[in-house]
Amino acid sequence: DGLDSVAGKTVLETLDYQPGLGALPPANVIEFDLEGSCKVIVRPSGTEPKIKVYILTIGKDETERDENLAKYSQWVATLTK
Repeated sequence: DGLDSVAGKTVLETLDYQPGLGALPPANVIEFDLEGSCKVIVRPSGTEPKIKVYILTIGKDETERDENLAKYSQWVATLTK
């Protein structure tokens, strides 16, 4: 099973790139598409023992965008605890 929510936002779709997606080759990447047109993409680092997390978010203005980024960043920080 995947995640139901990320930082309080419902996960609408989980994409696992391992088997390959369409024209994309297989990759060790998982993408969580969230309500509100936001995405969180997770993959291992290719050069060090770390996990890389990419946050793609929008808002009605810069303030909301920055608040979203801070909220998702706090969620990412909980992954290492």
